Amino acid sequence: MKREAIFLLIVVLLILLTNFVLAAETSEDAKVKKAYDCLEEKVKDKCNTLSLEEQAFTVLDIGKCSSELQSKSKDSECWPSSGCKLRDTSLAVWALDNGGKSTDKAEDWLLKQKRIPSELLWYLEIEADSETTCKITYSGAEKEIKISEDKKINKGAGNCLKLAQDNYWLEVDEDCYEINFTISCDKDFKTTLLYNKVNSQTIYVSSKTNSASSEGKTEEKVNAFCFGTGKDCDYEGSLWATFALSKTEHDISEFLPYLIAMAEDNEKFFPSAFLYMITDYEEYFTKIMNEQKDDYWKISSSPYHQFYDTALALLALRSLEQASSAKTYLLSVQDENGCWRDNIRDTAFILYAAWPKTVSVNGPLDECEDYNYFCVSPLKCEAEDKLDNFVCFGGKVCCKKQAAEEKCSDRNGKECAEGEQCTGNTVPTEDTDKCCIGDCKKIEKPECEKEDYVCRVSCTDDEEEKDFDCETEEEVCCGAKPEEKSYFWIWLLIILIILVILGIIFRNQLRIW
Repeated sequence: MKREAIFLLIVVLLILLTNFVLAAETSEDAKVKKAYDCLEEKVKDKCNTLSLEEQAFTVLDIGKCSSELQSKSKDSECWPSSGCKLRDTSLAVWALDNGGKSTDKAEDWLLKQKRIPSELLWYLEIEADSETTCKITYSGAEKEIKISEDKKINKGAGNCLKLAQDNYWLEVDEDCYEINFTISCDKDFKTTLLYNKVNSQTIYVSSKTNSASSEGKTEEKVNAFCFGTGKDCDYEGSLWATFALSKTEHDISEFLPYLIAMAEDNEKFFPSAFLYMITDYEEYFTKIMNEQKDDYWKISSSPYHQFYDTALALLALRSLEQASSAKTYLLSVQDENGCWRDNIRDTAFILYAAWPKTVSVNGPLDECEDYNYFCVSPLKCEAEDKLDNFVCFGGKVCCKKQAAEEKCSDRNGKECAEGEQCTGNTVPTEDTDKCCIGDCKKIEKPECEKEDYVCRVSCTDDEEEKDFDCETEEEVCCGAKPEEKSYFWIWLLIILIILVILGIIFRNQLRIW
């Protein structure tokens, strides 16, 4: 009887648990369906009245308003027809291409807006294991330099290449960008291009390093662009244009140096979300997660609503576990009618980023991973391996092969030795958690730390200031206060002695007691 009761109890619990899970799933499905119903109702017979943004996100999400979006263009070249803008054109290209429409003319227009960014400085680095003599040929002339054993260069190489960074590198003159430099040395050598933002100490290494044996040749050329409709670069427009062109299978590597170097100055546009979609680099995933506030994203100084910022983050994270709490949050703040903020743009963007349907203006699309292919960064898939007939969400492309895990050397990085500090970004790779994308420099400890003390803005209660220098004037040198002498044991010993003496004197009374 007891066994039957236990068995019955287990069955009841399993039924209740199953019903609970199904109810939870049904609840989420019902809320998502309600959101789609709300969006369908809001755009029904109203596509002509929608803004360009609303039309673009509606095309992405439910495949409607395509012809109305196309009609807002200037000869299918750029959007809007009243004055072509980079972000609007890029949004239209992304939406229409995703729906199976040709965007060739618009892609050509975007590529015509390429500009050379004046915000970046470029350097040529030549490395050899021993002293070497090198010849650099460009513009029909040949220049000879010598690199000593300590890696320093003896002189510049003509008008295009002058000594820089304590004579370790050659700075490329801005008038010589896009000139091809051919390098040959009498020892085995490597060459690469480095860059940094004007007035910044952070050095970035370009994605490719070339090497050659003695008397062999390498070629280097500054190949970096931004997008702008005027003379200057437009950072937000460059983010969207690079993203849209990555979705239409263009090589976008030449736009990454500008986007990466200028990201810190343009945090309000959430560059880490775009850069994670485009590159798959782990540091941008970390930055996205660091920007999360509770269960949503609201970027400081963002020109958009937190629902828009959250949708952009979810677009980058897609099916990752970290997206689940944000999706739960979004469903908890849904309007009664199923939309968000009663807003078409935000509702369509949220649905496409968090609960996308594989639909297009030409009918259903096949999801890449359902056919055992791989959604990867466009930088990590060779042209011959890309599959156009399958869809990937976010900034990924469908690829026959899975992206290989990157080693530190693949990122042109190195692991700094103990006592050295990375001058650039430190990122995790397959072989190390501390891959330095930049140079490793020896850490010079301030006088305070050499004496085994600590530099702080102010000392704690159990510390006192020491008379040693710190790295900055704002900091003081702190060390533990000397321990005060304790007389507890002396007093205890005195009390014990007194008690013993008293015990001897009054031993007879104590015996009676």
